[in-house]
Amino acid sequence: MTVRRRWCGLGVGLALLAGCGSGATNPQSPAGGAASPSALSARQLAGGAGHACIAGPGSPGVAWAHLRNPVLSDASGGVKDEALTWAGGRWHMLFSYVTADASLPDGVLWQIATATSPDLLHWSPVTPWPDQSGVLGVASPDVVRDPSGRFVVTYQSDPGASDPAGTQARLYYRTSPDLTSWSTPHPLAWSLAPSPPDRMIDGALVSTGNQLLLGYKFSSPTQPDVFEMARSVTGRPEGPWQLLGRPDITVNGGTVENFEFLTAAGRWRLVATSDNLDQPWLFTLVGDPRTAQGWLQWSAGYRLDVPSERFNSGPGLSSVGYEHANSAFLCDASSLPGGFYYLLYAGSDELNQLGGWGHAKIGVARSTDLVHWYVPPG
Repeated sequence: MTVRRRWCGLGVGLALLAGCGSGATNPQSPAGGAASPSALSARQLAGGAGHACIAGPGSPGVAWAHLRNPVLSDASGGVKDEALTWAGGRWHMLFSYVTADASLPDGVLWQIATATSPDLLHWSPVTPWPDQSGVLGVASPDVVRDPSGRFVVTYQSDPGASDPAGTQARLYYRTSPDLTSWSTPHPLAWSLAPSPPDRMIDGALVSTGNQLLLGYKFSSPTQPDVFEMARSVTGRPEGPWQLLGRPDITVNGGTVENFEFLTAAGRWRLVATSDNLDQPWLFTLVGDPRTAQGWLQWSAGYRLDVPSERFNSGPGLSSVGYEHANSAFLCDASSLPGGFYYLLYAGSDELNQLGGWGHAKIGVARSTDLVHWYVPPG
């Protein structure tokens, strides 16, 4: 597999200085990943610390002056549905990795893969997770931390979960102390989709200290796609899980998907992609975050205006002829020098390759106000 990289000889102009080379100034785990972050207090969790993209000490590096979109691409497959975390002196990106496989439905294999970088400029090779038994593929990772500081990654099977044949996508989770070594897969909230034709995708946890919630997209033969939320009765990912309801969010006449919950500018936020046209939207929680029902109440939201470039533009409509800014992920680095928010997103100038999903690549934009977005100068 080939990953586009640039090297230190270019000179480094960092918005947030981490240096060139490994950038690993913090303790490492025996496996070479990030050292496990410390436990989080109830107060920290209530403030959104479990959802922070900066999960470890050090100075997160962003070589903005030398970046050029797309910042991550792979010659062998498409990359999308990204999640980004700074820990152990490096950025860790998890993402869906789509490659050609004529033996599978649609002729593509869905995997979750990882890559690391000290500065978003120099990336390690794309490394897929090992195949998961009982599923045809896996996709759409999201990352949070639990009260112990452990990383919890939620994701889905795609398109099959297990026997019998015809079972639709189901949610799973895996845990890690360091974003390198992983637990075995665990089913997540399967009781909410009890029938084989039921489908659950894009699961994202909400960890607030006093409760554990789950957002996901659900559908069945009698129910078109809807955004639903549930709560864990025990406060643990193994549940049992109880359906809360459906947030009243509609965009372009449809629902939303690819969920990320976080705090930004002192408020709980939801980043999601419109089901129609595949555009990134930002919503603000208006309900009480201390109550489960409060998480069903959101602002009307607004579209994040990501500039178009060659890699994420094409003929026709977004989501039909090309992908503009699909599966966006927001990283709040506003407490660091520069005060920037970084938005990662997937783009493709066509939707013909890889079973019609397109050979997607990952770009980045930044903002100081969550409204005006700028792409790298390179």
